[in-house]
Amino acid sequence: MSLITNESVFDINFLSDINYNPSGKYAAFVVSNGSLEENKYKSNIYLLDTTSKAIKKLTSFDAERSITWLDDTHIIFPSFRNEKDKDLVNKGHPLTVYNIIDITGGEATRFFSVNMKCSGIKVLDHNTFLLVGNHDHNFPDVTSLSKEESDQAIKEWHERSKAHTIFDEIPFWSNGKGIINKKRNRLYLYKMNEDSLTAISDSFLNLTDYTYDKHSQKVVYSGNHYTDMMDLEDKLFTYDLTTHTNQEILLDQKYAISFTRVINNEMILFALPLSERTSYKNSRFYKLGFNQNTPTILMDGDFSIGSTSGSDCKYGGGTSLRISNQQLFYTSTRRYSSYIFSLKDKMEAQISRNKTGSIDCFDIHDDKIIFIGVRDQGLQEIYIHDLTTNEESQISNFNTEWLNTHKISYPEYFSFNNSENVNLDGFVIKPTKFDPTKKYPTILNIHGGPKVVYGDALFHEMQVWATEGYFVIFTNPRGSDARGNEFANIEGERYGTTDYNDIMEFVEECINRYPQIDESKLGVTGGSYGGLMTNWIVGHTNRFKAAATQRSIANYVSKCLTTDIGYYHNLLQMGGATPWSNEDVLWDHSPLKYADKCTTPLLFIHSDEDYRCYMGDALQMFTALKMHGVDSRFCLFHGENHELSRAGKPKNRMTRLKEITDWMNQYLK
Repeated sequence: MSLITNESVFDINFLSDINYNPSGKYAAFVVSNGSLEENKYKSNIYLLDTTSKAIKKLTSFDAERSITWLDDTHIIFPSFRNEKDKDLVNKGHPLTVYNIIDITGGEATRFFSVNMKCSGIKVLDHNTFLLVGNHDHNFPDVTSLSKEESDQAIKEWHERSKAHTIFDEIPFWSNGKGIINKKRNRLYLYKMNEDSLTAISDSFLNLTDYTYDKHSQKVVYSGNHYTDMMDLEDKLFTYDLTTHTNQEILLDQKYAISFTRVINNEMILFALPLSERTSYKNSRFYKLGFNQNTPTILMDGDFSIGSTSGSDCKYGGGTSLRISNQQLFYTSTRRYSSYIFSLKDKMEAQISRNKTGSIDCFDIHDDKIIFIGVRDQGLQEIYIHDLTTNEESQISNFNTEWLNTHKISYPEYFSFNNSENVNLDGFVIKPTKFDPTKKYPTILNIHGGPKVVYGDALFHEMQVWATEGYFVIFTNPRGSDARGNEFANIEGERYGTTDYNDIMEFVEECINRYPQIDESKLGVTGGSYGGLMTNWIVGHTNRFKAAATQRSIANYVSKCLTTDIGYYHNLLQMGGATPWSNEDVLWDHSPLKYADKCTTPLLFIHSDEDYRCYMGDALQMFTALKMHGVDSRFCLFHGENHELSRAGKPKNRMTRLKEITDWMNQYLK
């Protein structure tokens, strides 16, 4: 059996974006792997025969990350497959090329291209498509120019954009997307036979969701419309494909809309009135007729949609919401695992088996659900769930060999009641070479969010620390997802108190349950919210002998004024306090205020393109600790963002993990 090392994660197959073809005979999905040698991720499309269960690799260009079925035998996907296209993009030309491949044989060929960056496509027929494109108000209008004039205008614009950037709205940047000032996701109708592109949504509406209803021939879409400051209100529209007319649905009040789907000629909204909006509150299901303005509550289930059970052994996306036979199916996380549910006649029913783990994306055809998920504390595989028999079967074995050949220390679960009699979930990973007669150092790992959860799925980084001889412990304190609004509510005065107490009581519970934990050698780490809590902890206790704070928050006054979600989300977390009203709330809940109390050696891990938790916060905390004589080290990654630990360049992911591990070894061993 091989011990798990830093590099072991890149021998894992990451699965994503699974989709049935129209007949349900085949399903296509994406398999990705990290390459340390090339310092990138390689992604290719695979095909599953749902009858024979045979799986074959369909593409080998290492750059196919999304799938759309054109018909039963053809798949379209975006990818640049020739140097001329790549050269145009490098020169600043916005371009998306869609390729087509026949699953019965042959190589992929160019299908069509459009002169904009696209992030979504929906097939209406073999000739007509809905496209989500990025509309940049700063980009020169070249429609009436010759090719030479157009090329020159784009070249000049490209050079200017490299030299300086203009901000005149907020948010002006977005994590993972870069500068978004005057840029909007816009919905278009594309007709291939005419090579015509028609804008459906307004140029200042930032599209957040769209769907197509074949029965009514309407497109329903929603998004934020703004020209100066984006607020949380989503406008709702319909576009009639027969008359080519837009209509705004003037809702009875302002809503934040997560998504809208059409069932039985009614719109189903997952939304929340802005009057009830908080940083933690779950949306609810509403229904709304096409000629109505007042949504009525369909179900208030007090849960979120999608899997919020985290892992660093995943890469890529997929759909967590489907409609089949006029019924809504979705994934949702409950306690610390995610499942598939259905909604019909105001009633929710759990569809997938009651197994711990996660369901990361799925599709449904007739009585069969196919999904990519994690089962039995393992890694991602493909499963089929039979709605008739309620049986679940594993179809793929992409990661079976990895699991069978590596020495794994699986998480041990327990629940406990804290001092307020609130029941909490806890997990403990023993050192890989555990000897019950010995004492071991321990690393407390705190998740981000805070509205996500830890579960029993494998985390590569935690297995590396177990291999290094550490206990690794983690919990879901109040503020986490999957237990309703009240459990998730740590706004205002609860921030840094309720959650902090839960975390610290969990540590003591672990020490009591596992006498092999050396309580004199405790370390703590976490990212995002987990980085915030790491900064907070070292300013409120000397219990830990080493700490590593990742993509962290230190000062809510600066955080709310520099980051992509700071001016609305982070202020909601503080109960609506701003730097000009109740500013003491922001400062009192900022770890920076307590930096002079810190004595714990602290490592900072940050990325210079992290616009969710900007590096300015970490730099302030680092400077404060240096001023007070605390041993500190700052590791700043260039060209990375908030997703460094999950989707950063392979070499940077390795360096990050080595920095943390070496830091813990220095002070805990």
